[in-house]
Parts: sequence; structure tokens; C-alpha cells
Amino acid sequence: MGALAGVPLRPCQLLLPLGVFLLLLYLSGWHLPKGSLAACVQGGHRCPWLGETLPKEEEEEEEEPGPAPAPAPAWTPTPPLPLQGEEFDIRHLQSAFSASLSPRGEVLLQEYLQGWRQLLKFLDMLGRAFGLISREVESKISILQQHQEGPHGLHYRTVQSMVDFELASGLVGFQSLSAHQPPSGCRTLLRLHRALKWLELFLHKLGTSQKDEKSSRMCAEAYQVALAPYHSWWVQQAVALAFLAMPSRQELYHIIAWEKPATGAVVLTTVESLGRVYNVTQEVYSAHGMLELP
Repeated sequence: MGALAGVPLRPCQLLLPLGVFLLLLYLSGWHLPKGSLAACVQGGHRCPWLGETLPKEEEEEEEEPGPAPAPAPAWTPTPPLPLQGEEFDIRHLQSAFSASLSPRGEVLLQEYLQGWRQLLKFLDMLGRAFGLISREVESKISILQQHQEGPHGLHYRTVQSMVDFELASGLVGFQSLSAHQPPSGCRTLLRLHRALKWLELFLHKLGTSQKDEKSSRMCAEAYQVALAPYHSWWVQQAVALAFLAMPSRQELYHIIAWEKPATGAVVLTTVESLGRVYNVTQEVYSAHGMLELP
């Protein structure tokens, strides 16, 4: 990504990524088709922002003519709970993720999702170009919420119990997952888990940054480490341009804590809470060989 490495690009070299960026802006607005997210949630289409793609062989099978498709499964994800009316405050984010880690070292899913609802507010503050990312996150929250409200809801109280249940029930799908099965909770959480690392790294850079540092560069560097390995070249170019429209470091410090300007110490305290939850989840997925689920 030459634009991030500080090498100037000629105008002609920017035409392709600029076109992708304009398409992203269009999709992020009110004209986004209502059916696209539902299809993404049900596994029928790519969810590129969080690294979710169909295996190649599944894509090829979709293109071949065949018998009439079976009736759509009864899985209807519940819309995420509406966000609270108050504006984003980083201390609310810190509180939510602190509450999601139990004294026994379990990650409580309900509290974890509440933390992500706070992060959705944060993403919304980064600009309109991040709207598609927010919608992807909303779809993941919806899937996990539906699992919690379903007949096996007791197994989706913690990350650990969810992993044990889906492994024992054959619901993870290490190679592929039938379109007639409900979306895997483990796969879904993995997308949020990767995105959490991106935001954790970005907030750490923000909390330790100097006044003259650019938020766009900090966010891009965090993205390169946490999410870029799972994204296509097209998505990486669109993301790189979206970062350029981010608020400045000074603006971010004033809006992430709306009652009074946040300090680096407040930001880093939040980072510690996110990091603890991320590390526990990482250990659980690593122990079961689930970090590279498709």
C-alpha cells in the first residue's frame, strides 16, 4: 500500500483505488440494499470487511446450474439491540469490556457484545466511509445475539462454553459449513476478535501518540498488523483511502470523552481492558486450532 508507506502516487495510479473508495461511500449510505446484509449474515455472500470469504470451491459450485434450491432456512437473525442514546464515551467502553471478563477467566458473551455496541459508536465517529464496517459488525452481533436467544442459548453464555458446544455438535465447520445450518458462532466471533485487535492497537497508538502525529497513519498501521492479512488488495486500497478522511488526533481526543477531553491515561486504561479480553479469547481459539477458520 504505497500511500501508507509515504511514497507519492501519480494521479493515474490513484484512479483505481479512488473508484473503489467512491463505491464504498455509495454502499455505506442510505442506498445500501436491505437484502445484502441478510445474505451476508446467512453465509451466501462475502463479508469482506471482517475477512469472511467463501472457499473457492464453494464459489464455483454456486455458479454451476443445479436442482432448484431448497427452501431458505428458518434462521432469522434478531436485529442488534439499539444503542443507548448517549454519545460515545471511552469510559463506557472500558467498563463494558472489564465486565465481560469473569473472575474465573471466562469471556461473557452478553457483556462482550455490549462492549462492541460501544465500539460501533466509535466507528461511527471515524466518518461515513466506515459505515460498511459498522454494518458488518452489526450483522455479527445479530448472529451471536440470535444464538443466545435460541434453544441452545445456555451454551452461548461464554466464549468457552460456545466453543465447547459447537465443537461437540459439529457446528464449527473447519473446512466448510452447509448453507442450511445456522451461522457458526465460533466463526462469527472470530471476525469480531480480529477487528478487536485492530481497534486495540489503534487506541494504544492514540494513547501514546504525540500532538503532531496523524490519526490516519496510526489507524492504518494497526490495520496492517491486525486485518490486512485477511483482506484482498481491493479492500486494502479502499480502507487506505477511508483512513485519509478520519478526524485528526486532537478531534478524536475531544469526542471520545464527550464530558471532558480524554487523556492518554484514560485511553490506555481502556486498551488494557480490551487487551485482556482479546488475549483470553486468543488462547481459547489457539488451543482448539480455530484461529484460521474460513
